[in-house]
Amino acid sequence: MQTLDDFEPLGYYTKTLKDRFRRNAEEYFDALVKRSGVNEQENKKTVARYNAAMQKAEAAERRLNSGKVLRGFVIFFLIAAVIAGAVLLFMGFDAGGFWFIAGGAACLVLAVVLLILMCTKIKNMIAARQKKYDAALGKAYAIRDEAYAQMRPLHDLFTFRMTRDLIEKTEPDLKIDDCFDVKKFDLMSRKYGLGENRDTDRSTVCVLSGTIENNPFVYERDLCCSVFEETYHGELVIHWTTYSYDSKGNRRAVHHTQTLTASYRAPAPHYGYNTRLYYGNEAAPDLCFSRQPTHAHLLSEDQVERKVKKGKKQLEKKARKAVTSGSSNFTEMGNAEFDVLFGALDRDNEVQFRLMFTPLAQKNMLELIRSDEAYGDDFAFIKRKGLNCIRSEHAQSWTIETDPSRYMSFDLAASRAAFLQFNCEYFRSIYFDLAPLLAIPLYKMQKPREFIYKDVYESNCTSFETESLANRFDPARFAHGATKTRTILKTQFLQKDGLSDKVRVNAYSYDAVPRVAYVPVLGGDGYMHNVPVPWTEYIPLTRTSEMEVRSVGGSREEFERKRAGLHEFFKNYSDEVAFGSGLIAIPLMRGLFDAVSDAALGKAYGAAAGKNAAFEALSKVERAVQAAEEAEREAAAADAAEGAPDGAPPAQEDEEKNGGAQNAHDDR
Repeated sequence: MQTLDDFEPLGYYTKTLKDRFRRNAEEYFDALVKRSGVNEQENKKTVARYNAAMQKAEAAERRLNSGKVLRGFVIFFLIAAVIAGAVLLFMGFDAGGFWFIAGGAACLVLAVVLLILMCTKIKNMIAARQKKYDAALGKAYAIRDEAYAQMRPLHDLFTFRMTRDLIEKTEPDLKIDDCFDVKKFDLMSRKYGLGENRDTDRSTVCVLSGTIENNPFVYERDLCCSVFEETYHGELVIHWTTYSYDSKGNRRAVHHTQTLTASYRAPAPHYGYNTRLYYGNEAAPDLCFSRQPTHAHLLSEDQVERKVKKGKKQLEKKARKAVTSGSSNFTEMGNAEFDVLFGALDRDNEVQFRLMFTPLAQKNMLELIRSDEAYGDDFAFIKRKGLNCIRSEHAQSWTIETDPSRYMSFDLAASRAAFLQFNCEYFRSIYFDLAPLLAIPLYKMQKPREFIYKDVYESNCTSFETESLANRFDPARFAHGATKTRTILKTQFLQKDGLSDKVRVNAYSYDAVPRVAYVPVLGGDGYMHNVPVPWTEYIPLTRTSEMEVRSVGGSREEFERKRAGLHEFFKNYSDEVAFGSGLIAIPLMRGLFDAVSDAALGKAYGAAAGKNAAFEALSKVERAVQAAEEAEREAAAADAAEGAPDGAPPAQEDEEKNGGAQNAHDDR
């Protein structure tokens, strides 16, 4: 990154990182294409043939649909003719009218003609058009399968690590971990104060950790359950009769109708996701503050000016109150725009707050808040001594999982576009979550002191990772049988089984039972009526299961290659397994899993060989590429040796010459 004196996170992204990342992504993808041997021109021709075939299939579908519409009209007129004929015949025979009988007979004859037409000509026409449509669609799908076959060698090179490789190549100061392990949690917990997630209303569904300029961070996405009062509504229609007398003294009845409405409130669970970034830094170790987004980037200059002017008066009032009451040490920063737009008026250490927010830090922060090149002011910033929390609105919809299937396509051009779009947005999202922290020079200056890790840890894995793995399964795997809502899964460490952890999975959910409440409401008739209000009673449910989690390292692609070889082992304990962050999770459905089982799993995993066709195809591609690269290296070394003076080392290969191919190497 740039030097501290002139570092501006927004400018660094717009002027340097944005184009650098896209260029690296383009080179990375092109290197994969070259490595896979996919012929771009052949794929383009195949895709063009597929598009032409699909146009013909769509035209055939339109003709088929027009035939079905015609059949619908015929059926409508047939039914109308039958009904009209029956009515006319009934009227003719009843009244003795000749023309009614003749008209009815004509309608029935028309119905017979339409029925014959529908069962012969129209039926044959639709069958023929259906056959043409099926043939055209089948031809298009066959061409698409051909295009997929052309792309398969490239798909086999896609890995979950590609996005991480691109990020670390573009910004080497930003590192992403394979797993949020017990050592990283020990550091974040004991040194910076990150707590264990023990709230039974929150379940970790995804976790991502790493370091930025050697300071640790961790993303946590939770599925959260909140219970709120929900309002249900009901109604009841009542009738009553009153009597009155007219001017002549005659008594007459007056009928009344009224709809009574009532409401009933009862607790109901509501579910949603919450994504937060936690960052540890030793700077300003006694300072606590919080700020919430103001969305100032959506305001015009005049609106911002009015907001700052109004806020400045409130700041002056708060500062005067602090002086007179002596209950607070709050003082203004001297930059009203920063104080108003950033907020943090609950800060409890003015000295350390000023050390953090130097004029450069204030300028950087205001640029992030006011700019829409980033996401603007959509972030909350909470500092609790050494632990910082950033909760941005854009991160709530950020896709943390880097599943490469989202850019697997039969169309190479579409695959490239999807690859670039996803990865560029991924980097943009993570960078601008970190940008408020990078905007503070004190944080960039502060390097973490040495941390003494424990020799032995109670567990092999963190609860963050075990909960994330539990959430990879269908919730029904752990939920109570009567569950009618979503399920919050919490894991609890039980014991070590060698290198595996046995954890208890507690599933919290609700049964939804229909109820009816009767609410008394006064009607216009002068009486109280019980208005029925249907509502739902949510009854808490809990179910406990056990799961085994083991760290095996490696990539998801490696696990998928080895899965077939591990089938016999897994079926002794469960019908399904999950993999993530180098960890395997096995819900224990049968059998006893202990330290001996753990050793057997380690041995089996190390010995398992991939059986699927994708691995075999990949192996062929890799062997061919490796052979070609080895031949090129030998030739280059020979040429360098001939041209080099005695004792000089062979010339090094130029990494740029290979278009980033070395960086495209996956985690196999």
